[in-house]
Amino acid sequence: MIFGETLAGLQLIEKCLSWFRARLRPAATETPASRFLALFDAHGVKPSQIPDFFGHSLSIADCHSAESLTKVLTSELMEKATQIFGINRDWLDSASDVVYEPHSFYKNPQGFDAYLKSLALESHLPLRATLYMPTSSNLFYPDDSGVLVISVPVGEVNQRTIYRFELVHYSCVCYWHCRGYLAANLASMLRNYAIVYGSYVAAKVLEPVAQGQRLPVYDYGSQDAFRLKVKGRVSIEDLISHPDKYLDGVDPETDKFGYRAALDLWLNMADQMCTRSHAEHSRIVLKFEEALKSLT
Repeated sequence: MIFGETLAGLQLIEKCLSWFRARLRPAATETPASRFLALFDAHGVKPSQIPDFFGHSLSIADCHSAESLTKVLTSELMEKATQIFGINRDWLDSASDVVYEPHSFYKNPQGFDAYLKSLALESHLPLRATLYMPTSSNLFYPDDSGVLVISVPVGEVNQRTIYRFELVHYSCVCYWHCRGYLAANLASMLRNYAIVYGSYVAAKVLEPVAQGQRLPVYDYGSQDAFRLKVKGRVSIEDLISHPDKYLDGVDPETDKFGYRAALDLWLNMADQMCTRSHAEHSRIVLKFEEALKSLT
């Protein structure tokens, strides 16, 4: 009995020591070659598949490890990889921790429309996107960034489509001004036959993704770029077309000014919020007008 308790105690101590050793061990130094391999892997391209997918005279032996790749990796190859996956070149150079430089179209719906059209030209298939919204912010983690992740096909591996991920950042989705332009952007996507999903994610988890500081995590079973733990679903149609869903999570500010301003902005951009027939859209506009009147 005593021997068993002693052995269990020693095993517990050894586990604790192993945990501390792992934390104290210096992290492996990342190099351009290791990040090059990690970049392709994050998008579903394994090292042995890089030569066929990427080309540029790379061989399987070259891509076997970071050490072997270092011998043949050039600035030109790194620039090509940067363009294919739309990432920050400084990250690939190991000079920055920012993987993506997210786009922003705050107060610029026309710029978003032009951007969307340019992406649509790259594929004969409808664009797919996911809007990630933060769960309600709190005093301990007040950040409320949202991000729209757009999947753009860039090639195939064994009949699997490989995507580049475009990030559009919304810095304060709880602010009435930001909510209005977010809704206009989403409506533009639906008018252009894009497929858009929506999810709520804990703000602490979402913030580094929204800031472009995370590589994708490839999932063979879906197109979810970052495998984020979802806390709930966002109906894109409802966010655009239903006043209560549109205002959900918006900061009301003093005397509900935030709500009134958000509804007023929607009505000022009503033509850009249209995703249905003229008759249906007219009924939706009437709902927003009634919602605004109820607050004045």
